[in-house]
Amino acid sequence: MDFQDVREILASVMKVKGQQPFYDIHAHPFEVMFDPRQYQPLPGRTGLFSAGSSSYVPPQLTPLNLRHSVPDRAINLDERLRAKACQLKLRGIYSHTGPKVFADRMALSGIDKVLLLPVVGPDKGADNQMQTMCEIFGNDDRFLFGYCLPNGISNGDCVAEVRRVRAKFSVRALKVHPSVTGINPGGREGVERLEWILDASQQTNLPVIIHGGLSPDCQNRQAVAFGKLQNLRQIDWSITKQSVVIAHGGCYGHTTSEAQEKIIPFLIEMLDRHDNLYIDLSGLVFEVLCLLLMQIAPQRILFGSDALYESQWATLAKLWCGLRQSRRNPEEDLFRIAGMNPAKLLAQGPSVTGAIENQVESVPEP
Repeated sequence: MDFQDVREILASVMKVKGQQPFYDIHAHPFEVMFDPRQYQPLPGRTGLFSAGSSSYVPPQLTPLNLRHSVPDRAINLDERLRAKACQLKLRGIYSHTGPKVFADRMALSGIDKVLLLPVVGPDKGADNQMQTMCEIFGNDDRFLFGYCLPNGISNGDCVAEVRRVRAKFSVRALKVHPSVTGINPGGREGVERLEWILDASQQTNLPVIIHGGLSPDCQNRQAVAFGKLQNLRQIDWSITKQSVVIAHGGCYGHTTSEAQEKIIPFLIEMLDRHDNLYIDLSGLVFEVLCLLLMQIAPQRILFGSDALYESQWATLAKLWCGLRQSRRNPEEDLFRIAGMNPAKLLAQGPSVTGAIENQVESVPEP
C-alpha cells in the first residue's frame, strides 16, 4: 500500500468519524519491558520530554505493508545479544514522550483521547511512575490514566490501594501485564492474585485491561507465556461486573496459524462464557486482525494501538482495511470499535454514550 493509498484510507476514516471522539485504550507513556527512563522537559518545546540527547522528529505517514513484517534480524542472535538489541531499539522508540509526542500521532490518526497504561516490574513500586505520568500528562484532558498494581501490595490491600490511587491520580482503568509484573495465572498464586485484582475492579468500578498472548521480549524468560490464553481461560472473570479487555485479542506473539487453530477458539469460548469480556486489536499482524474481525462481534472489540511500540495511524488504517474486507457494515463497526465501545469502557456518562448510540444509526458513507 503506497503513500497515496494510506492518505486515502485515513481520509475515509476521518469522514466516518465526523465529530465523534475516537479513543485509543491501549497506549504506554513509558517503555514497559525495561526500566522506565528519566525524562526531562526540553527547553522551549511545550509538551516534549526527553530521556537522551537525540533530536525529536515528528512522525510521518509512510507506505504500509499489510503482510507479515520482515522478521527482525535480532531473533537470530543468542538470547543475551537479542535482549540487548531489543533494549536499544525500545530505548530509541521511547527516547521522547509527552503530550507533544502523542498529539503528533493522534493528529495523523484522528484519535481524540488516549488511555495511558503504565506497567511495573515484579519488584517495583508504582507511585514514582504515576507521579511522573501526572507531571507530564496531567494537565491535558486528552490523556486518561491506568494503574498497574505492584506485587508489593498484598492481596488483602488491593481494594484500599486502588481506591487510594483512583482518588490521587484519577485512575480510569487497571492494567495487568502477567509477564512483566510476574503474575503466573498457570499457578494457584497467580490465579488468586488476578482474582483479588478483579475484586478490586468490582469494588472500585474500574475496568481491567490485561495483556493476552506471549511476551517474546520479556526479560524473565520463564514469564514469556504467563499471559497466554490457555492460562487466562482458567480465571473467573465474572468476579467483576466491570469490563475486562483482553489486549491483542489474546494473540500477541503467536503466528497466524496458532491464532487461527488454537487461540481464537479459546477466546470465543471465553467471550461466550463471560459477558463482561472484550478484546482490543493492538499489536497484531493484519492476517490475525482480520481473523478476529471475522469471528468476534464488533460490540466486543475496542480500538487500541499499543503506541508507542506500534504506529497509531497504521493500526487504525489496518483496522479500516480489515473491516472493509471482512465486515458487512464497516462504517458502523469502525464507529463502534473506535468510538462507542471505548467511550462506554471509560465511563464517559449516559449523555455521551446515548448520543453515540443515536449517531451509529446515521453513520456517514465514506
